[in-house]
Amino acid sequence: MGSIIARCDHNRKGWRKPRGADILLTMSESSTSPARSPLGGFLAGIFSWIILPLAIIIVLNTLVFQAFHVVGSSMVQKLHDGDYLIVSKVQKTLAESGKLVGKDGVYIPQRGQIVIFKYPQNPDLDFVKRVVGLPGDRVVVDNQGQVRVYNAAHPTGFNPDSTYEPAGTFTMLPTDVTVPPGNIFVLGDNRTPNGSSDSREWGLLPSDDILGVAALRLLPLNQMTLFIRPKAG
Repeated sequence: MGSIIARCDHNRKGWRKPRGADILLTMSESSTSPARSPLGGFLAGIFSWIILPLAIIIVLNTLVFQAFHVVGSSMVQKLHDGDYLIVSKVQKTLAESGKLVGKDGVYIPQRGQIVIFKYPQNPDLDFVKRVVGLPGDRVVVDNQGQVRVYNAAHPTGFNPDSTYEPAGTFTMLPTDVTVPPGNIFVLGDNRTPNGSSDSREWGLLPSDDILGVAALRLLPLNQMTLFIRPKAG
């Protein structure tokens, strides 16, 4: 088609440009552009289909969310062995980004949230527990197995278990500790003897070891749960 247009006599009286000539000429011109080399095409494919998606996955997994399997029974009745969790890292990432503008960058989740963290005594292990004590709180587990938290808002203390533990829950290992800045006190929901290794046993959890908070139980499907942020307390 391009050769037919080229033979037309533009000086002939009454001649009109054939309909569609601009498009055909453009197509003809584009055909003269240098072809991409096989190596260039291969490298572009590698970048588009492997490197770029992999980079996006790494960024999301590091800064936004991560999947975990629950192993063990330290969080029954809320979580069970084999549960598949989606953990949100958004708040942790936002808090740490504050260092760029001169903030301390310390991430402290809310009381009652389920946190996933690096076990302070062995960073190769990831633990899942519930936040009970925040910086400035005094956490007491008495000889009757009851947990109470004392702070400025609750000078006479309150029971943090009342929103997520069955009535009459008995907590082993008497404890009395004040949580310093940059740390939290965590407990497993399973308070039976040897049911959970937590802050009663190995101490406070530094903020730096926190990976994120449970956002969604994806599996099993019949127990899919969206974990709503608890009210501040």
